Amino acid sequence: MLIMAALMHHADDERQRLRLFTLNVSGPSLERASRILGYLSGLDPDVIVLTETRGAPGTRLLLDAFRSSGYTVIAPTDQLIGERGVAIIHRVRSLVVTHDVRTPDLAYRLLITELGDEAPIALVGAYVPSRDASAEKIERKRSFLNQMLDLLRTLSAHEHIVLMGDFNIVDRNHVPRYSSFRSWEYEALAAIRECGLVEAFSELHPDSAAYSWYGRTGDGYRYDYGFVSRPLVGELYDCEYVDAPRHLGISDHSGLLMTIQPSCTGVLEIAAPRAERQAVLL
Repeated sequence: MLIMAALMHHADDERQRLRLFTLNVSGPSLERASRILGYLSGLDPDVIVLTETRGAPGTRLLLDAFRSSGYTVIAPTDQLIGERGVAIIHRVRSLVVTHDVRTPDLAYRLLITELGDEAPIALVGAYVPSRDASAEKIERKRSFLNQMLDLLRTLSAHEHIVLMGDFNIVDRNHVPRYSSFRSWEYEALAAIRECGLVEAFSELHPDSAAYSWYGRTGDGYRYDYGFVSRPLVGELYDCEYVDAPRHLGISDHSGLLMTIQPSCTGVLEIAAPRAERQAVLL
């Protein structure tokens, strides 16, 4: 009886944990999209934030597969071929599907939705533009970061916020130190924290270095992040970088898996058992 009770308690804990995963999919081909789908179905997170999506067949295969399996899929419906963006996929019962981000510069690269109903988590998925040395791309990235920060400040009324995605910036104290980043890029990451958001991995693993992308010389960069608002810090169960997507060749980025065990936010209702969802996707 004691063993059975312990197993039931463990199962209840599993149901109450919300597993959120973000991965840069690099505008996949149909073949690579199929392999990404297989990997995601095995990992089976409750919430997925895909970055560097494109208005092309590979991205559509991924989104259509989840949509037809009963997931809520939030993505720009008019995404242009070649335009890079973000998509949110989840199986959490929610009252709000998405917030309409009307700013044209954010239309493809930033999405907001709510997870749950009684005390919802405001989930923000972001894909910050990369840049080179050209004035046009520098201005594009700087403008996007400023607009994203303005939007994050408007969410201050939400007690529970999660921000995930590929930010294409590193911390001022990043090791190794890179001379290619400008002060306004460092300041953007600091400004995210000033919005009351805490980087989950650093909070749980303050002495660990982790990278999500590697350059041609083998130097690592932490580009992909998960942030939570301060009331959610105590509900963080785990946060880790998952290197399997890089090792399997389905992405040039590692993924980030963040697990929250809600308490004050209430139990977030998952739409179907994990095993059932896997069977449908596979």
